[in-house]
Amino acid sequence: MMKYKIIYTLSILILFLPLQKINAQESDNERFAVFFVPQYIITNGIRADIDFRKAESGSWWVVSPYYYSDGSSSSFLNPSDDYDYNTYTYKKLIGGGLGISRKIFITKNKNKGFYAMLGATYKYFKIDGDNLNYVEYTGDDGLIYYEMQDLEYSININSYAGHIILGHQFNPASRFYIDLFIGFGVKFSEHSSPENVIVKYNRGAIDYGYSGTQFIGGARFGIALF
Repeated sequence: MMKYKIIYTLSILILFLPLQKINAQESDNERFAVFFVPQYIITNGIRADIDFRKAESGSWWVVSPYYYSDGSSSSFLNPSDDYDYNTYTYKKLIGGGLGISRKIFITKNKNKGFYAMLGATYKYFKIDGDNLNYVEYTGDDGLIYYEMQDLEYSININSYAGHIILGHQFNPASRFYIDLFIGFGVKFSEHSSPENVIVKYNRGAIDYGYSGTQFIGGARFGIALF
């Protein structure tokens, strides 16, 4: 009986090992994948990553388009007006951006295992409001004053960021990938308003107009197309 168990086990291993080798070879040959990054939904955004590389290369380019839209009366970064006024309340937000990164796998595999990534991102936001807000104006004496006005206004935000990331990408099923990552970034944002509204969307690291250092972390879920 023991003899047959050994023969059976060896037979399974002999059949299984070539399949593992084929899967690894197929995985290493994949050169184009599309990923979805779900955590951006919290800030009313959508981010999709397009990963691609040259054949026989373990270095990937990652192109990341962003789209933001929010017209709700209350969301995570658009609080409801529970008081007489809230300068961060807006009627509508729309935005977009593009990130470009270079990803290099540290392990022998060309598209799974540990990797390092360096990149930069640009984003633009337009925020429209119709509520009480602080406006800057120059008085007759040449000095700058601030006054609260009830008006329609718009705020434009240009945001620039750079990041360094370490991650681990694994392949639980054929052509399906999960990517977990952490890292560090620096972000700088410029605000402008035709109506001279002075509110800055710089309340924290995930705010639209934040400037400063950032801790970066999250997950990506992707499909290799070829």
